[in-house]
Amino acid sequence: MSIRRTAWLAAGLALVVAAILTVREPLLVRLARSLTVNDAVAPADFLVVLGGDAETRPFAAAALYRQRMAPRVLIFEHAVSRLDTLGLTPTHDELYLAVLRLEGVPAGVIERIPGIVDSTSDEARSLRRFLSAHPARRVILVTSTEHTRRARWVFRRVLRDVSVDVRVAPSPHLSFDETNWWRSDDGALVYMHEFLKLPYFWLTYPWESS
Repeated sequence: MSIRRTAWLAAGLALVVAAILTVREPLLVRLARSLTVNDAVAPADFLVVLGGDAETRPFAAAALYRQRMAPRVLIFEHAVSRLDTLGLTPTHDELYLAVLRLEGVPAGVIERIPGIVDSTSDEARSLRRFLSAHPARRVILVTSTEHTRRARWVFRRVLRDVSVDVRVAPSPHLSFDETNWWRSDDGALVYMHEFLKLPYFWLTYPWESS
């Protein structure tokens, strides 16, 4: 990582820590809400479930499917760990598929986009390739609440030359939200991570369209 990027990350972390130490709860809530976008959900061609949290995101996607917000559900392909290979743990993709099916999404409407992804930008590029062969009028991204602003920004940039309406639907966490995230280790870790990554993405990613 370059000195410039390291400096930006350090400055961002210092600002977040300073805010947590010196400001009151209303500002912490406003900071969290600045990360969130909640688009007006309208019927779409695909529900696109972003990877990373099997305890919430596939459940939220299944709920939208049951509301008839889209006839198809897309998930991404993720790398398999050593424990997965040994059969000691289910893979990320197996967990997503299992939750979706148990929550009422038929196996026949779930499709895994081929190509291993490891980041939000990877997912956006993977979806772009998929849409080149499967044109869509609208897609709904399903992701964690604090990730919605960055996810929408990334996908709209990568898909800017594709005629598709990209909307996001937040998937709330189970044990914390925008009003109390700093009170738990998990919440603080998740939000501080996003406070750093959003400006980092804005400043450093070129977002090519190819």
